[in-house]
Amino acid sequence: MKWTKAAGVGLLGSLIMFLLMMLGIHGTGFAPFNTPPSAAFLIELGLPAQPLGLIVHFGYGAFWSVLLVYLYEDNVDTKKGLAIALGAWLIMMIIYSPIIGWGLFGFGDAHTLSATDPLYLEAGPKYLISTLILHLVFGAVIGLGNAKWVTS
Repeated sequence: MKWTKAAGVGLLGSLIMFLLMMLGIHGTGFAPFNTPPSAAFLIELGLPAQPLGLIVHFGYGAFWSVLLVYLYEDNVDTKKGLAIALGAWLIMMIIYSPIIGWGLFGFGDAHTLSATDPLYLEAGPKYLISTLILHLVFGAVIGLGNAKWVTS
């Protein structure tokens, strides 16, 4: 039951992250990309973005939350959730972003694509900062959520 609850906390964190991304893409236009990174990764691999993009996004959210509880057992807190999220963000910046074609830490050539291309990424540090903020929100949710609901 503990692992199911931890996965549920991860799904909640992923949902909040997803809603903020969709607000940035479709609501405010603040997002530096047209496609969420999980979907862009699948597009680059030649796979359908939907529904696989959602499955990947929510799946890795559940994974990181379960990993947090596994690593820290009954000693989970917000600080550890933020650390896990920072690690996930670094993996995204160093491994997944270059695979997508967005470059290391988002400083690639995707800004040269058409602004309507699904793999377009705005030039500059906005990607770096916005994804870091999203991951920190996720980390706060899984740290606090697991501390209050799963390991207490």
